[in-house]
Amino acid sequence: MRSEIKRLARIEEANAPFISIYLNTKWSDEQQRERIRLFIKNQLKKGYDKLQNKEDWQRHFIDDQKQIERYVEGLIRQNYEEGVNGIAIFSRSATKTFLTYPSVIPFENEFFISETPVLKPLTKLSSQYQNILVVMVETDSAKLLEISLEGLTEEISIESYVPGRHDQGGWAQMRYQRHIKYHMDRHHLDVANHLTTLFDSGNWKRIVIIGQDRIVANFKNFVPERIRQQTADTFSTDFSQARSEILEKVFRRLVEREREDINNQVKELMERAYKKGMANFGLNGTLDAINAGQVHTLYVLTSFSLTGSKCVKCGALLPSFNPEISGCPLCKGKIKSVDLAEEMIKSVVRQDGDVKWADENNILKDYDGVGVSLRFPLPP
Repeated sequence: MRSEIKRLARIEEANAPFISIYLNTKWSDEQQRERIRLFIKNQLKKGYDKLQNKEDWQRHFIDDQKQIERYVEGLIRQNYEEGVNGIAIFSRSATKTFLTYPSVIPFENEFFISETPVLKPLTKLSSQYQNILVVMVETDSAKLLEISLEGLTEEISIESYVPGRHDQGGWAQMRYQRHIKYHMDRHHLDVANHLTTLFDSGNWKRIVIIGQDRIVANFKNFVPERIRQQTADTFSTDFSQARSEILEKVFRRLVEREREDINNQVKELMERAYKKGMANFGLNGTLDAINAGQVHTLYVLTSFSLTGSKCVKCGALLPSFNPEISGCPLCKGKIKSVDLAEEMIKSVVRQDGDVKWADENNILKDYDGVGVSLRFPLPP
């Protein structure tokens, strides 16, 4: 998803509308499907009406409308994307662009018409939910679940022979228990090796281990230290639950952990990095870092919403928009009004930086709702 977001961020403007749609497709009955159908119908009508003064855009919009309606109708009829709880749709018929991204997490229903893709909802979800390896481990069996934002992509089952319990007492019982422990250890070592191989492929950011406390404790003895350091969560649950229920629990717990991590990161930036010139806070400092191409991670409050300016010539972002100012202060190029959050996101993503959203953070609140960690200190 990270590479796809970067791809979308690099799409250039064209003399045609770009439509971005986010849908909640976690439906259980026909009424919910009908609401999506009506939402799309109403938004497409409103969108067409907004383009009354742009005949060229209206003409392209009609082609987009046909393609979107056809796709959404197939979605409602469950012709594809089974088990998906959210979908992002991007369409610009003028450049033959039509992209869809399924999500295991629902989006809020939103519809945008702009010159380029609107990425805020996608980056918010992507920053919270990273690729995960889930290990469901038992005494003699295990399942490795490869999970991305799109849902469960792969499930690997591992079965091993471990003898059952023995009812004899005394020394015989102790020897038999050691025998059982030996086979369980071999099983856990095998699972740990599979996990390590998958993790070392570089496709996964987090690890979650699920199982009874004593079994998980034994399993961790065979997991390399670098794997233990990337283990974001450990808990016990009923393995007979549906996969969707287990995944929902995993994601819910990880979101809570991610919120804590982001708040700790921002606090760390303020306490240490800021003093060393490795972080900036506030809108002006954040834009300076973005314009200089020095952002490692952009932190944004989800409530952040400001209109600013962008230079058409050099791409610089400015903290406000004044129609009386005709040129960019950096290169004298023409400036235009933009959604600052959207443009900051795209600039940082194009620079291979990360974007992290915070629902609540007192430090960011005191500094316009934004801050950045830097690759290198900015010149004074």
